[in-house]
Amino acid sequence: MFDPIKASKEIKDSYIDYITTTFDMADTDYEREFRKELQTDGMVASGPFLDIGGSYETGHSLRELIQAQKASVLFERLEPVAEKERELKLDRPLYQHQETAMLKAGKGENLVVTTGTGSGKTESFLLPIINHLLREQEAGTLSAGVRAIIIYPMNALANDQMKRMRALFKNYPQICYGVYNGNTEHTQSKALAEYHRTYHDETGEPTDPAPNEIISREVMQERPPHILITNYSMLEYMMLRPKDDAVFSGAKLKFIVLDEAHIYKGATGMETPLLMRRLRARISEPDSVQYILTSATLGGPDADGDILSFAEKLCGVAFQRSGIIRSTEKRPAMEDFLDFAPALFEELQRSPDISSVLDRYHADFAPGGSEDEKLYALFLILGCLLCSGRSHTSQLRLHSYVRLCPKYAP
Repeated sequence: MFDPIKASKEIKDSYIDYITTTFDMADTDYEREFRKELQTDGMVASGPFLDIGGSYETGHSLRELIQAQKASVLFERLEPVAEKERELKLDRPLYQHQETAMLKAGKGENLVVTTGTGSGKTESFLLPIINHLLREQEAGTLSAGVRAIIIYPMNALANDQMKRMRALFKNYPQICYGVYNGNTEHTQSKALAEYHRTYHDETGEPTDPAPNEIISREVMQERPPHILITNYSMLEYMMLRPKDDAVFSGAKLKFIVLDEAHIYKGATGMETPLLMRRLRARISEPDSVQYILTSATLGGPDADGDILSFAEKLCGVAFQRSGIIRSTEKRPAMEDFLDFAPALFEELQRSPDISSVLDRYHADFAPGGSEDEKLYALFLILGCLLCSGRSHTSQLRLHSYVRLCPKYAP
């Protein structure tokens, strides 16, 4: 279940990471005090303020795609933990645009994923990349060499992706990953010291990176990761440095991802296409490379022609209209009224079997969820009604909160 308090803290921490990266200080004491001051309540963030977005049409789950042989069976081994603890759930349906991106990428198409904020754009390129790597492992061809370069416009976004990578691959050492940007130390010893200073376990003790997380430039030059996360400025520098040649000469590149593609305009929009062409000229099999662009602001279907022109000029390869992927907002049919009898809340207080009580009163808005999730969904709906200024009576008009909480509508 989405935890707004946790999400608010992660957004705040990410923004603080961005600020401290931008205003880097050599003096560790000053840097520590600077970060401490930024973390003071109200310094960089107030809230959280919640804005409930729409829900999206769903397709098949990963498990169903595995059974249909459209996804690697090794997804089941990727995270050997309980379903609810997995980063990539096996049984939860993917959004339709995520599934479409995965299937079209599997057929070799270049993609432009233009969906709203919070619609799971990351999975739209992460799933094809992981599926390709797992397919290679199945075939016994997963050797060393970069398979995917993910280009972010800001280091803070790259750092967020690294958190995701650590969770995804912490029990799967066959897939290596690493971030290469201005903060990446050259020597392993300095990189390890920086890692220990930054990351700690629940007791406050420094943690070591996983064996498949490459944290230094010297190791990355000797053993390039399968998934390389960087920014376009650093990619430019890497292509000029002889020591970084192994990253490209040994690459078996399959995917280049440009996240937040709409930023590539003006001077950046002129430099990046040249960079993409130089990158293609640098690798051994440029025709095998696929591009995935993501953005929330490239426009609707009436802008398809402009989107294709933009993508082709940016990447220097052909895009098809079928490769433009959009989300479809889900608007389920609703009944006019729903009756929450006062007895429902009396029984919820007395009965140990929460699920049965909710089911009996048709108040289960999280089917398949835990009892905590079912209660959370119910009270979220009631809370939205109270926040909107509508008093709770025995009969509640569903249409009054469909707009606010479509995710939990029956």
